[in-house]
Amino acid sequence: MINRRVLLGATFLAGLGMASAAYAQGGQRTPIEMWIGLTGPAQELLIGFGQEFNEMQDEFEVNVAFRGQYPEQRAAAIAAFRAGNPPHIMQMFDAGTGDMFAARQAIVPVSEVYERAGLEFDPGIFLAPAAGYYGAADGTLFSQPLNVSTAVMFYNKDVFEAAGLDPEAPPATWPELIDAARQIRASGHPCGFTTTWMAWIMLEQMSALHDMPLSTQANGREGLDAVLNFDNELIVRNVATLAELQGDRVFDYGGRSNDAAAKFISGECGILLQSSGGHGAIARDLDAEFGVAPLPYWPDLIDEPLNSIVGGASLWVFNAPGRTDEEFRGVAKFLEFLSSTEVLTRFAKETGFLPATNATFEAMQEDGFFDENPGRDVPVLQLTRGTPTENSSGYRFGRWTEIRDFFHEEVERALQGQITAEQAVANAVERGNAALRAFERTAAN
Repeated sequence: MINRRVLLGATFLAGLGMASAAYAQGGQRTPIEMWIGLTGPAQELLIGFGQEFNEMQDEFEVNVAFRGQYPEQRAAAIAAFRAGNPPHIMQMFDAGTGDMFAARQAIVPVSEVYERAGLEFDPGIFLAPAAGYYGAADGTLFSQPLNVSTAVMFYNKDVFEAAGLDPEAPPATWPELIDAARQIRASGHPCGFTTTWMAWIMLEQMSALHDMPLSTQANGREGLDAVLNFDNELIVRNVATLAELQGDRVFDYGGRSNDAAAKFISGECGILLQSSGGHGAIARDLDAEFGVAPLPYWPDLIDEPLNSIVGGASLWVFNAPGRTDEEFRGVAKFLEFLSSTEVLTRFAKETGFLPATNATFEAMQEDGFFDENPGRDVPVLQLTRGTPTENSSGYRFGRWTEIRDFFHEEVERALQGQITAEQAVANAVERGNAALRAFERTAAN
């Protein structure tokens, strides 16, 4: 498979070269605008990929530009669409997928973009959980996976050893994690464990692992009339456990997004539940040996955990009045370039995001990357573990970022002792369903 991908890549470059020579005689390049929401090294790489593509051919001029964090970028792109001039390509995070699926007039599925360009395209080249998350039941891929991630457990081996724990035997279950965190605290360490991205990990990932639903209608993938129903034993137990353990900092809350990572990187907390995309920052900044392990599960609720779900972002193609076939061909060519094994291997190795295609994962295995970088394959193996079910195949909701914040607000009230875990989860479900009904009315108009 890898040799075939290399051959395809060489054919693609040769095709670009021939087309470039012919086009150079005819006129100026066709501009292609791509908006991204990543910062740091990943942003630099994506901008660099645009420049490399421009140097490879003379037909198209790609401009990769940062237009703010994902929510701000989405708002700007929708405003630009209404004004008739959206970007050709926009990078959108996983939580915005439901909103983008509902905007059918604004977007063109990437499967259709490749078809219009006359290019062969197989959605099956992407990791199955990513292709399923961003695709429809008939196999149509609506957006192209790029910076794929999932959540894993990082643990400080030096802290484990100091606490009398085996640094080569990380906890696999929630009871084991709780015992380890208590032992870390008993050894005099200031914090046992913490988590980033509270809703993504403690609600969404945990539901997938335990084969528990977030809503009816296959977690929203089968209709806008989905009703949230995650007020179950699993989620209530998760919230109650965190509320109980934070009293003596066996668990230490670090905020709704990524801020809690600093507690682990500083050495304050011994265990961190975090996006696999945070691996690079941890490796760079943590002054200690660390390990990577799958997320914990409750063994009394499921014998063997299912797959985790994808995070990160994908690439969406916008429609616009007067957008030409040549523009869509340029979009398809650039998307094809971004999906090549060579590009995705560099992106995965240098950022910590997962290889988005099967061929990239195999190439990284064969060149010994995972042997030289223990733990970097853990998120891929967890993401592709077992057979996905209706509950572990991802979700698709409108206004999900808002619903996540409802969950955050209610959980924070439970952590502060203002309400019970049961009430917090029930409130989040009630408020979330009100938001879904409002979105349903809007999307129907």
